[in-house]
Amino acid sequence: MHARSGTDLVHSQPSPGRLALYASRAAAPLLVVKTHLRTTDPDELLPAYARLYPGATLRPLSGTAFRCDFGATSAGPVSFVAGDWDLGGRVETAALGDRYALVFGGEGSGDGEVEIRSQRLLIAPGTRAVLFVPGRPANITMPVGSKGRTFTIERSALEAHFAMLTGHASRGPIAFDPALDLTTGGGATLHGIVRLLREEIERPADSPFVRPRLFDVLLTALVTIPRHEGLRLLELPPPRVAPAVVRRAEEYIAAHAGEAIRLSDIVAAAGAPARSLQAAFRAARGMTPMEFLKMRRLEQAHHMLLAPRPETTVSGVAAVMGFRNAGRFSVEYRKRFQESPSETLTRGRVAGAR
Repeated sequence: MHARSGTDLVHSQPSPGRLALYASRAAAPLLVVKTHLRTTDPDELLPAYARLYPGATLRPLSGTAFRCDFGATSAGPVSFVAGDWDLGGRVETAALGDRYALVFGGEGSGDGEVEIRSQRLLIAPGTRAVLFVPGRPANITMPVGSKGRTFTIERSALEAHFAMLTGHASRGPIAFDPALDLTTGGGATLHGIVRLLREEIERPADSPFVRPRLFDVLLTALVTIPRHEGLRLLELPPPRVAPAVVRRAEEYIAAHAGEAIRLSDIVAAAGAPARSLQAAFRAARGMTPMEFLKMRRLEQAHHMLLAPRPETTVSGVAAVMGFRNAGRFSVEYRKRFQESPSETLTRGRVAGAR
């Protein structure tokens, strides 16, 4: 019953106008949509499943019945999928559609098996994951009691982010190494970021700034942590850009600091790849564009505390301005203004009472 609720990379250098296009594609709104279905009929589950895995077929393991508890939460171009396969099952796709998919095992699940181009890989809870690439056929076998956890992202969004970072567009899917070790280094970091974004999407939003920032962090982790041929572009020194690029970025940030802007928006306004802009910004201002944006938002928080409304609180201002941790907000605030947020709020209330 429904709940209510590859190919290798070939690179080309884009123009500033194309950089703006890549940025706009990456900045999809994070509207949250949830779906839930528990069924013993593979045909009933298939339409919901096929939206994430176009062309997929579902069937029970040999000699067993079928039962699956399926839930999906979509936010803009990303989706988080949980499938509890009580009696096991098998998923076959002739070619994954226009989505990349990172498949984990849920806690307490048995090991799943994936076959990609005759290569057999394991999905083991907390230790091994598999990264699927658009256009590649893949088969997944889940043993009895499996808990599959999948993160998917639209191909256009991930590839636009890569182009935004590097200034190079891909003419085919990013050819990731499908095997991912979650126990150490970048794999553990990526796993943690995926879980953090899912938790953020599952709970009510306190600030319009938090989800877009986490989304950018996740996209950057995806294109920099798993092995792929395009990593060499991220290791090259970024091309130098004119000082005017920094000025355009500053002007855009100053005008839009109170909005849920992302690095891709700043890049589009500046007209330079992210790595070049970050290097130029650090050389000119001693900080990155996103750090500069944080400073501007701290200044807005300062103004809100100096002219408070009756309901204004420090934690409320911190949340509204995109700081997930009120303690961290207080540390950053004191560093910037040489007083605590509560001291500013007190001064603001006293001044307002005169």
